[in-house]
Amino acid sequence: MSKSNLEMQVKVLPQKTGVYILKADDVLYVGKASNIRNRVKNHLLAAKSNLREAMIIEHTKKIDYIITNTDVEALVEENILIKQYKPKFNIQLSDDKTYPYLKLSLDEEYPTLSIVRRPKNDKNRYFGPYADVGAMRQTLKTLRSLFPLRTCKLDPRKPRKRPCMNYQIGLCSGICAGLISKAEYNERVKELLFVMEGRPDLAIEKLKSKMLQASSNLKYEKAAHIRDRIEALEKTLSKMTIVFSKPIDLDVLGVAKTQTEACVQVMQVKNGQLVSSESFEMKAQNAEDNEIIESFIQQYYSKRTFSPPEIIVSTKLYDASIIQEWMFEKFNSKTKISTGVRGQKRRLLKLAIENARSHLDELADKKRRALKGLKELQKILEFDTLPKLIECFDISTLRGKSSVGSMISFLNGEPLKRQYRRFKIKTIVGQDDPKMIGEIIHRRYRRLLQEKSQLPDLIIVDGGITQLNAARRSMLELGMELPIIGLAKQFEHVYSPNRNRPMSLPKNSEGLYLLQRIRDEAHRFAIAYHRKLRSKTAISARAK
Repeated sequence: MSKSNLEMQVKVLPQKTGVYILKADDVLYVGKASNIRNRVKNHLLAAKSNLREAMIIEHTKKIDYIITNTDVEALVEENILIKQYKPKFNIQLSDDKTYPYLKLSLDEEYPTLSIVRRPKNDKNRYFGPYADVGAMRQTLKTLRSLFPLRTCKLDPRKPRKRPCMNYQIGLCSGICAGLISKAEYNERVKELLFVMEGRPDLAIEKLKSKMLQASSNLKYEKAAHIRDRIEALEKTLSKMTIVFSKPIDLDVLGVAKTQTEACVQVMQVKNGQLVSSESFEMKAQNAEDNEIIESFIQQYYSKRTFSPPEIIVSTKLYDASIIQEWMFEKFNSKTKISTGVRGQKRRLLKLAIENARSHLDELADKKRRALKGLKELQKILEFDTLPKLIECFDISTLRGKSSVGSMISFLNGEPLKRQYRRFKIKTIVGQDDPKMIGEIIHRRYRRLLQEKSQLPDLIIVDGGITQLNAARRSMLELGMELPIIGLAKQFEHVYSPNRNRPMSLPKNSEGLYLLQRIRDEAHRFAIAYHRKLRSKTAISARAK
């Protein structure tokens, strides 16, 4: 759009608080402002010296706006619109990741601790989000061993004669067999909550009190059991790094960026101890540090259920006071956003920035390796272009029962999880993997053809020539022929319909490493679905 036409639109914008929407054929950018007209004018001025602003203004054809009563309402509306439209030039947490949380189900009569992906606005307590899923699962395992709660879905009001297997290995309370009272169970839940809230000293105090009481009542075995739990908890807590001599709580946000992406490192301090350090990737094209941090705070803390008294950041934020007001309304507690800190706080901030930069370096290395692998596959398979979009299929079954299939998608050598699909096998009875592969291939590409969706550059099936031929027959029935290979597990041979013999890629080949990553991810996804179905079948059988 011409600059003069855009300037004409800016002149009639209201000088009021609200949200503005810069559009081309779709939404390019959503922003909030105390004065909409002045803020959009600033975009025009910044376009003269800032590449990102220049790209936004160059593509903008229309400017819409929504007037709000307060700055905080504008911030909330901005968040809603960004989630709705996912504008190209807004800074956002990476698309394909729904970070997990630990959920303590306080709305249940007998609460449990579990992993969820989408926290709700309810009576339960959610802790997270966690960027490192492996570390989160280890935390869950540790908490379950220290504070065993129920893990099964059996009704505790109808006690069994024998407790479940998890009770035998110390990971369940035995409530399903009446081995612990409801009052004791609730006490255990409170102790766990103290630890998760960063107040483990209160949990230890309660445990010591219970140990002394048991000892006074001559219940020495129970006292010894509680003593062991105290020692295990203190041993776990001793692994945490003490960074402050005072029991203070705060979050430290360190940012590092490239031209196209950024990483924010969140270091959480509770009771003076560093309890977690998480890396969050963001899409941030030519963005400034303050805009990255501001956008991150809005997205990250909008999903949390509590906030720390202080957040330390590396640069002054444009709308710090509005964000602090929004956090007060959301959490009903004051949160101070600090810059220019000194001493240990400054050292922690520097460490967070270094961790963020290191994470971006690792990402860049992964992308280089993935690109190298794609180029190797292009050369080996004699493709004219790079196989950017790859889909892989696998089957999981147990003697022909609860048979399922999986399809996973990789784009530019990285998982594209929103495109993952699961299939229940519908037409094949018994153990026949090739026919099952044929069925899910047919179902997948029949649908893509009907929807006129993008087809992959390469298809991989888990298996050898038999599975490959079954997949090709299904595609031919649909009147299509796409590049397809089979990857057999035993010798990692690559089967192609264009070759009489299987290919063996060098063991140190990035191409082979990429194929293995994709195949193993399809295998993992299929097995997870298969186990879920088997578990449901087993529960249904017991209920009968």
